[in-house]
Amino acid sequence: MKTPLFYLGAALAFWGWQAELLWTGLGLGLVLESARMVKTKFELQASDFNKFVDISTVLLAGTIVLALATETQKANLILLRWLPLIFFPIIGAQEFSARGRMDIASFFFAARKKTEMRFYSAREVDVSYIYAFFCLMSSAFANAKGGLYFFSMAGFLAWGLWQIRSPRIPLAGWVLCLVAAAALGYEGQVAARAAGRAVGRWVMSYYAGYYGDPFKTYTALGEIGDLKLSDKIVLRAFFEDYAPGKSYLLHSATYNRFASSNWFAKYEFERIEGKKDGSFWQVNPPVKTPLKMTQYFRLHKGKAVLSLPPGVVDLSEMKAGDCEKNAVQAIRVEDGPSLIKAVVSYTGASVYDALPGPDDYAVPAKEKPVFEAAAQKLGLEDKSEEEILKMVHGFFSTGFSYSLELKGKGQAQTPLENFLFHTKAGHCEFFATATVLLLRQAGIPARYATGFMAHEYSRLEDGLVVRLRDAHAWTKVFVNGQWRNFDTTPPSFLDVDGEMIPTSFLEDLFSFFGFRLSRLRHETGARLMETYGFWLMLPLGLMLLVRLRKSGQIKRTRDAGRPGRKTRPGPKAEGFYRIEEILSEKGRPRHAHETYAAWLKRISPQLENPALTEQLFQVLDQHNRWRFGRPEQSGHIKRNLDENLMALSEKLLALI
Repeated sequence: MKTPLFYLGAALAFWGWQAELLWTGLGLGLVLESARMVKTKFELQASDFNKFVDISTVLLAGTIVLALATETQKANLILLRWLPLIFFPIIGAQEFSARGRMDIASFFFAARKKTEMRFYSAREVDVSYIYAFFCLMSSAFANAKGGLYFFSMAGFLAWGLWQIRSPRIPLAGWVLCLVAAAALGYEGQVAARAAGRAVGRWVMSYYAGYYGDPFKTYTALGEIGDLKLSDKIVLRAFFEDYAPGKSYLLHSATYNRFASSNWFAKYEFERIEGKKDGSFWQVNPPVKTPLKMTQYFRLHKGKAVLSLPPGVVDLSEMKAGDCEKNAVQAIRVEDGPSLIKAVVSYTGASVYDALPGPDDYAVPAKEKPVFEAAAQKLGLEDKSEEEILKMVHGFFSTGFSYSLELKGKGQAQTPLENFLFHTKAGHCEFFATATVLLLRQAGIPARYATGFMAHEYSRLEDGLVVRLRDAHAWTKVFVNGQWRNFDTTPPSFLDVDGEMIPTSFLEDLFSFFGFRLSRLRHETGARLMETYGFWLMLPLGLMLLVRLRKSGQIKRTRDAGRPGRKTRPGPKAEGFYRIEEILSEKGRPRHAHETYAAWLKRISPQLENPALTEQLFQVLDQHNRWRFGRPEQSGHIKRNLDENLMALSEKLLALI
């Protein structure tokens, strides 16, 4: 069924408007609508349509590669945005063809092969409605949504349904039903978005420990925002100096190079030698009276990057196979029990981080005009380091707000430009990234740090619990000869995250019991085994020895493949399988990867008998209808097949 007049053009114009490609959408729409006004059409065959489909396939593959190469985290959105352009060759070929329809086989390579082998009945379809759906779907991912967008979509739906409405229903009733459906749909999509967030939180919580590489050396803008969709507890921390209401920044990784919405780290890791049977790790030189904290965490695929307070001196009571650190004090471990305990000694200051290098001053060329304008607007030139920090902190404190829901970048060239000068709203990754680059533009070395904000006290556990939603990003700035943390994200972000991702009491209760059982197994159980392990194993070993002696003799088994053993003959080949046996014996075997149709097509020149080849294809068709057709017809088909097989077998056996 073909779309109404001007429907495709309007859908393309709507897509162009939403994707900020209005003139492109209008131009493509005029091209398609002109097909109904011009008298000249083209006689396109199935092979011609195949070429247009192949062109769209190449465009699709190229768009996927380009999207993955530019912005990996948003590759799906980039792809969906360009769907109307990708598939325009297909709809254009159909609209300007004399038939006005195209064979569905053009979309499937297997169906094309069947067409060549004559085992396919042409089925023509009109893809105009499908293409219009792609246009509307693409517009849904191209820009921010609102009431205008929703009711525009409802208008397109009503327009498309108008020509297929039932004449038995009065016009007023049809309109009333449509309005009711639109109203229910509007309320439904609000509920669906809320349900989608809930499902997203559940999926993120369930799979939080089962995907990704914890040792990767890059992070993309948006990754921490994804983590914030879950309230799963990932870390438990017990600080000796804890006071009610106190928060702790737990550092996981530091990055110093920014490009294409990704942060990269250039620091190599070096191994830390373990002591005391691999449970003590001297990370940095000892100090007098360090601060203390104890934490519990789990490995992911045998690996973990630790989240620790600044200035780690040593890690004790941590049983791991390997421990490494880099120049910016990121620490990672490999091999260990499922639950790991670490007693951490630390100074509370980033005194061990590597001194600034050239990368700590660099602003990417693509972002430089934006941050030059921001620095000029703030008047950072010729200011002292402390004055610059105060002005930058005030800049982000007054005109910006924290939000997990990001808007499209609109006319801005980059997401950061959109954040700084248009939306002025985002989550911690945007505040931290913008702060790092703004300080670098002002001549102050800075780095991008990620980790967690430990702040939630649990009475049940008498310590701090750290959730995925507590993931955080901040800035490390080098001032007065030392690195220090500098966080410009509004302090309200903890409350906002807690409201949007509420805590599940039941999940917390299960998590607590699971944690206590793991502690009982790995700590209490380990101590018992170290002290009494031999005396526990000795009686168990004696009991096992007695049971084995009383278990009886080993049973003998017969070798089914030994010579002289009688075996039942295999079933006699039925249907076309018998033909395959005969032709294989005649030196024309079928390859393992070949279908029967492809095999017959290959060997037919060798038979030098067109009539016999035709009969082989007919018998194969009967065989397929017997094997895959309706059960009630199989008996009749089988009788005819057996008769034809008998005659055909005699002819094939007579071949030399």
